[in-house]
Amino acid sequence: MGRILQPLREKFGSRLVRFDAVLVRRWADLEQTSKTVPDTVEWTPNPHHGDDVKHYMGKDTPLFLQVIKVPTRQMHLHLMAVRFKDAAPKPSEILDLFKNEYGVATLWTAKGTKQIRDAAESMKFSFKDTNMIHIHAEMLESVGDTIKMAYSDDQTGIVIPENHILMQAMLFQKTYEEASRHTESLFHMDEKKKALEEFFSKK
Repeated sequence: MGRILQPLREKFGSRLVRFDAVLVRRWADLEQTSKTVPDTVEWTPNPHHGDDVKHYMGKDTPLFLQVIKVPTRQMHLHLMAVRFKDAAPKPSEILDLFKNEYGVATLWTAKGTKQIRDAAESMKFSFKDTNMIHIHAEMLESVGDTIKMAYSDDQTGIVIPENHILMQAMLFQKTYEEASRHTESLFHMDEKKKALEEFFSKK
């Protein structure tokens, strides 16, 4: 959520009123083969995720969150409404905002999270996770003072590249530029983003 919220806050600042989000969580990770995935949808009262975001974005961040868990192992999906003081930006303005954002890909024709993961796996990168967020552009809508958007994230894999950069700085005193270059040589984030966006490009 922070990776989506922070660019919005930097761009639109005081125009933002609140963020309302529904986090649709996967039941288990792919490698948790011993964990059953029951045929039910569960909800989580007082989820910690909103507090986690506010811990680093500020306790006054106007984020209101609900969480449900669904029977899948294929990623999370976030449904978010972003409220503005005045007329909401056009969807194209939102997409432009994330065009060069690290670890955020814009996909037009994906129909489900498993389709994205299968596409990424077919590209033969060294990691099965895409390690990034996927904004589903066809779900992006501007209605009055509100932007409605949907994006999926590739489970725990999303934090691994940043953690790798951080560990290089902590253990080897590498600069951000050095650590980023080494991380890119391993995770190919820019290449994966381009490949995914081309695979799921607007027809």
